[in-house]
Amino acid sequence: MRSLLITILVCNFCIAQNKDLLLDKTLKKDSVKAEFAELYNLTNTIHPGQFMFCSKENFDKTYLDLKNSIRTDLSIVDYYRLTATLMAKIKDGHTTVDRTKISNLLKDRAVFPFSIYKIRDKYYLDKSTLENKDYVGLRILKINGKEINSIVNEIQKYIHLEGHNETGLNVRFRNFPFYYFIYNPIDKFEIEYLDQKQQKQKLVLKGIVYDTYSKEIKENTEPLTTEFKTDNLAILKFHSFENGYNEADRKIAEKKLDVFFSRLDSLKTENLIIDLRDNAGGSADIANYLFSYLTSKSYYYFDYVGAKYNTTKQWKHYAQYPNNIEDISITETKRKNGLNCYTETDGEDYWWFEKQQNKPNYYKGKIEVLINGGCFSTTGHLLALMREYKIGKFYGEYSQGSNYSNAGGQAFVLPYSKTLVWIPTSQYKMRTPNFQYDSKGIKPDIEVQIEPNDLKTGFDRQMDFVVKQIEGNF
Repeated sequence: MRSLLITILVCNFCIAQNKDLLLDKTLKKDSVKAEFAELYNLTNTIHPGQFMFCSKENFDKTYLDLKNSIRTDLSIVDYYRLTATLMAKIKDGHTTVDRTKISNLLKDRAVFPFSIYKIRDKYYLDKSTLENKDYVGLRILKINGKEINSIVNEIQKYIHLEGHNETGLNVRFRNFPFYYFIYNPIDKFEIEYLDQKQQKQKLVLKGIVYDTYSKEIKENTEPLTTEFKTDNLAILKFHSFENGYNEADRKIAEKKLDVFFSRLDSLKTENLIIDLRDNAGGSADIANYLFSYLTSKSYYYFDYVGAKYNTTKQWKHYAQYPNNIEDISITETKRKNGLNCYTETDGEDYWWFEKQQNKPNYYKGKIEVLINGGCFSTTGHLLALMREYKIGKFYGEYSQGSNYSNAGGQAFVLPYSKTLVWIPTSQYKMRTPNFQYDSKGIKPDIEVQIEPNDLKTGFDRQMDFVVKQIEGNF
């Protein structure tokens, strides 16, 4: 009993310490202001797509307003709101403040126990623990007396999305407990919602430990799976292209694609569904390998890889891995869209500027593609190529990714607070001259919206719609 009591006291002390670290105003005002100016200058120096969706005047005004709002010392949460709001203003999906530090401090704290999901401008309770399953799919109206629309409007100020995309919000709100904590760091939750009979009800929710919530909703999904529903209908699901970064994993994925497309060819399968939903991107190598099986002709991948800066000397020391950043060779680049762009290679450098050859046994049947707001980065590139070459019919929701992305895989460490921020160093633009750009993302040919009850039952309405479309044509 004595040992148990000591354990409980230690755990309670650790939780209290975490609360103090998150909410106590430990960051000194003057130091924070100086560092915030460094973040502003760093972003101005290196971000290749900084003013694609936000004018310089608007960005500068946001920066000055936020900086002038620093009138006292700040907590870690206060400073996250500040830095994340500035970064989100750029409207770039790769530009964000890292959540890891706060998430680690938050893991033992009780948080709001649901993710939320937006369907036709209304919000619904979504992922939670089993004990809350009866409320999944019900429309939420208020949290702690405040309208959910008002809450979301505030939270969106520090959520990074690409351009004017809206569907990506559902991806971010899988971690709604985190964002609600940033917005309102309390552990008591009264909600107003509509029950199954559309009657207003109130409920006091018990908070859930953040670490428990994170583990509960985590999905262990294979990056690549294949299925033959019949000899005439096959499904290829690519959940992620990250298996292309590691050579061994890439070879495994390529072999799996080789076997799959060889079977498609031998069976003369007429219908292929490619499910790219929630594929947030990854390696261009594996996305390109997949595309080579979908096209009947040779093609090019990137038009350019461009950078805003010339030299790295003044800011390289901020980088988490400074050895991964190099100066730009002006003699080897061309100016495009205000950037120093690499556009050609002598054949000994990157493959992505060279003409790519399609596979001899490329797929010749009908292709249906499932997309949603989780399609981002490299997946956007692949979708843009498919649109350019008129390959496949798209179903589902707007993608977040498009025919370009601002990235580079580099994080920067702010010197005082040690805050980690992700700021793109390069812009990657596809060679798709006929692509019709839309700032909301890539629009599906047929929009298929899920229904609230699907959140509870797990019914895959979008896949079901496409399969029935195909089967109706058999």
